[in-house]
Amino acid sequence: MDCTLHRHLLEAYLDGELGFERSLEVEAHLASCPICSSEVQSWTNIRAALKEPELYHRAPAHLEAKLRKLLPQAQTQKTPWFQRSIWALGGAAFATSALLISFVIMRPAAPSPDQDIVVSHIRSLMSDHLMDVVSTDQHTVKPWFDGKLDFAPPVQDFVADGYPLAGGRLDYLDNRKVAVLIYHRALHIVNVYVWPAQDNGSSAIDTQTINGYNVVSWRKNGFEFRAVSDLNAAELRDLARLFMP
Repeated sequence: MDCTLHRHLLEAYLDGELGFERSLEVEAHLASCPICSSEVQSWTNIRAALKEPELYHRAPAHLEAKLRKLLPQAQTQKTPWFQRSIWALGGAAFATSALLISFVIMRPAAPSPDQDIVVSHIRSLMSDHLMDVVSTDQHTVKPWFDGKLDFAPPVQDFVADGYPLAGGRLDYLDNRKVAVLIYHRALHIVNVYVWPAQDNGSSAIDTQTINGYNVVSWRKNGFEFRAVSDLNAAELRDLARLFMP
């Protein structure tokens, strides 16, 4: 896909798994993106085709005769109802299986969570929705999240270390709201995603590069953190260490 809307959202939209606000966002995107609109229409057509009654046919007589020869005589006598079901459904199963195999082959692999985060980072830079609250004061940004999330993200300003806080916003990852803290480093923008971890443990800092963007991951004090930027990996890790005194 050439646009910044990640495929996971399109699949969730097709399956009716998105909430009202997210569905409106996807529909607005489809109205302006012919690539995604065409893809959604293609999958809609495939799903409709799988329900066509013309797919269900009785197996040809010569196929039934051939299959009867392959079955042991004893089995033929014991389970005639089962064999009749095979003959009746054989053609339908074959046609449906062919379409399902095509569906599986054509269906792309789901993106990883960190790939979704990179897409979210890119989308925030392109959609003019980088920040919901603009402030360099952590005592302004932190209270802004109150009532908008079911957790209180740790908000800190690192201006003395060369990473000034610029603001924050809400975002969605894996169908849940997350906090995003925005920092600057020279001309670079850093998105730091924060959400509750499964435990209160800590983890070492991990670094990977996805589509040219560096993603630094760590866990601290019951929170998962992901910092994403085109900033070099060494300086991005330095920012992560400031969250881990």
